[in-house]
Amino acid sequence: MQIDARLQEGIAAHRSGNLEGALAAYKDVLTAEPENADGLHFLGLLHFEAGKPDNAVQLIRKSLEHNARNAAACNNLGNILKLGDRPDEALDAYVRAVEIEPRHEEAWSNINVMMEGASNNDDLLPVLREIVRLDPDNPNAWHNFGLSLMLAGHRDEAADALERCLEFGSEVWTDPIWHARVLCALGRRDRALQHLEALVAADPGNTIARYQLAAVRGDDMDHAPEDYVKSHFDSFSDSFDEVLKNLGYRAPERVSEEVASLASARSSPFGDVIDLGCGTGLCGPLIREHCTRLTGIDLSPGMLRKASALEVYDFLVEGELVGFLNSALPTRFDLAVCVDTLCYLGDLQPFMNALWAALTPGAVLVASVEHLSDPSGPDYRVDPTGRYAHTPAYLKNCAETAGLVYEVEKPLVLRHELGKEVHGLVFHARKPGTSQL
Repeated sequence: MQIDARLQEGIAAHRSGNLEGALAAYKDVLTAEPENADGLHFLGLLHFEAGKPDNAVQLIRKSLEHNARNAAACNNLGNILKLGDRPDEALDAYVRAVEIEPRHEEAWSNINVMMEGASNNDDLLPVLREIVRLDPDNPNAWHNFGLSLMLAGHRDEAADALERCLEFGSEVWTDPIWHARVLCALGRRDRALQHLEALVAADPGNTIARYQLAAVRGDDMDHAPEDYVKSHFDSFSDSFDEVLKNLGYRAPERVSEEVASLASARSSPFGDVIDLGCGTGLCGPLIREHCTRLTGIDLSPGMLRKASALEVYDFLVEGELVGFLNSALPTRFDLAVCVDTLCYLGDLQPFMNALWAALTPGAVLVASVEHLSDPSGPDYRVDPTGRYAHTPAYLKNCAETAGLVYEVEKPLVLRHELGKEVHGLVFHARKPGTSQL
């Protein structure tokens, strides 16, 4: 038997969906040559597709024992480990892939997504340092090296590395704004402004760059423009859930805990519930059991497609929050949840006014916001991240001005970002009256 030819037959069958044919070919190869690295690798992938991830990991690791220089096998091993919720092992596998093949774009993309949630950054940093030394014109290497330095607390060196990233040009990056945000956090505001001004000059219609520039300059803005929010979230809807998981994102769980507490005092579920800024639906499954009917609204069609796939919402609406709440609604809501959506609104008074009209008597809003802790400063502030933070006093004032009763204010850590905790609040705002239990 021609082993290479039989292996190619197996790969062709595998790609065409003929899994039985692929299995027969791989077994033939491994019967003739039990240590065939490619045969073990592809048989591992076949086992993964058959729902046997542990077998897959074992086979691919055995493959790498016989061919340790197979970057594709390392990347595939990382993918399987990541899906098996073994992030540190997955990240090790991805880094091994780029050590072998420094321009392995898929592995670098995976490293980028997972880096902020890594607990093994101290081990990764010297590897990334060596990669940029050996391949100094590799933009992905510099990007992740800079992130690793920042997570390790080496702020100046991290800023130098991320400034180096800007020298490769904005067309290299899927998100050319990211480096500006991080450089601001690292104290390099002037360089961030220079970069953003160049982006806007080159593409005046770039809504994300224009808003980010205004945020870094500290322009007086009441809210993020709709086209910014829509473009921003559409652009990373596919990776949104994974990114937030790696940031230790807890806001949906904390809001859902408040909903469960409210529901425990009722004799029946909430009738009509609205998830304001539902995104990919992170909160929906957590509160579904407490809702008779659950509606989600979001500006981003990409996010709504992900939410729809969960099959937990009765209705999904594409639109802007305040306009939706002010519209001729077919119903009023007994409960509203709003998870990290108000961080794209500075002036909350129009939102609170519209919410009052959209709620039934006794209905409650449960929302999370980023916490602006300085009571002597402004009521709200837009940060270089493009998100607004609000003072508790301002939240209370807006709610009460709209006729709502401000209740239950609890601090929380929303997530970890750029090596720091992002602090927030969960609060309730109730419409006076008697709710229907």
